[in-house]
Amino acid sequence: MSKESESKTNIMTAVSLLDALAESGVQDDFEIWLSSDEEGNEFLPMPADPESSLAIDASNKRVVFFPSHR
Repeated sequence: MSKESESKTNIMTAVSLLDALAESGVQDDFEIWLSSDEEGNEFLPMPADPESSLAIDASNKRVVFFPSHR
């Protein structure tokens, strides 16, 4: 497997994100939060493992994303 193919398999897909959100009880009114700069100076992938790439803050109705910085 090439290095590029291998790295893409470790990136979250839309289907896996939707599955993770459904499993965690996220509702339609939850806000999405992401730590990032406002100018879009860097684009970072989301790790495929939801335990290292997102957090659910049910008390504040937030989904927080943690992109990979590698």
